[in-house]
Amino acid sequence: MTREEFARFLKKLKDVKEKGQDIDAFVKKYEHRNVYFYNDGCIKKILASEKNLTLTTDLVNAALGLIGSDRIANPKLVNPYIPGELGYRSVEPDILLTNERGEKNPRDRISIEVQHEDSYSLFKDRLVLYVARLTNNMVKQGEIMQLENLHVVSFQFFDAFAKSPNYRHTVQLKNQEQEVYFDKQTVTLVEVAKFINNATDYIGDNCRLAQWLRAIDALNREADFSEFANDPVFKLLQNEVKLCNFSSRYLMTVDMSDFDRAAARYGEKIDIAKKMLKQGKLSVSEISAVTGLPEAKIRDLK
Repeated sequence: MTREEFARFLKKLKDVKEKGQDIDAFVKKYEHRNVYFYNDGCIKKILASEKNLTLTTDLVNAALGLIGSDRIANPKLVNPYIPGELGYRSVEPDILLTNERGEKNPRDRISIEVQHEDSYSLFKDRLVLYVARLTNNMVKQGEIMQLENLHVVSFQFFDAFAKSPNYRHTVQLKNQEQEVYFDKQTVTLVEVAKFINNATDYIGDNCRLAQWLRAIDALNREADFSEFANDPVFKLLQNEVKLCNFSSRYLMTVDMSDFDRAAARYGEKIDIAKKMLKQGKLSVSEISAVTGLPEAKIRDLK
């Protein structure tokens, strides 16, 4: 399902429960459908599962662009999904891994998170806070300060670097000559919406991350998946996103409040655009600049 379809499904599920009806029977009607992969509750159940560690490892290496001996090869889940546990929300990353590289090399810590909304432009602050907390947790009080490698991976649906043609960005501490100051810490931003909305720009990009983004998009849209069917990793992914793998009890805890807030803000923008059009003082492009709505949508409102 797309994000919008999944949100509507969850709303119907909660309505069924409020009416005292059978939620298991309701969910069974949708068991052949796919969940929305990028939802916090869904991605945690899929990628933070011990049995799906192959999936998680492949995606992490793709996002970080790691190949050969640099690859994450011995990952362990710090906060695994436990069958039967209910979903929950936290200020900490949903998925956290460690990776051993031998006694003489620092261990890796890898966190994965998804961000749909820029939260009134506070996301950068939140991301820096995540990094600080993860770094702080590496050293216990009184111990010698020896930090591990930290990789924070954020799949986001807004642009961090709108003017850049790239959809994957690696952020590190550097000096004015662009020399890396601290090579044990990276923040990788994957601009999912940029990649999907400008698919023709990346048609020749067949890196592993591009393959992952296309595969996930096809599953979210429930489109033809034949081009990915021969890849064992994507075949496993296709099975794991099936709604039949998610109990009605777990789905009742899945949160879509960020979607509700986004929908409310979108409705507010529509109302503002309608009032501006009625006043007739601004052009379509000017109204678009004020509200952030696409010009095509504003023309439709006329």
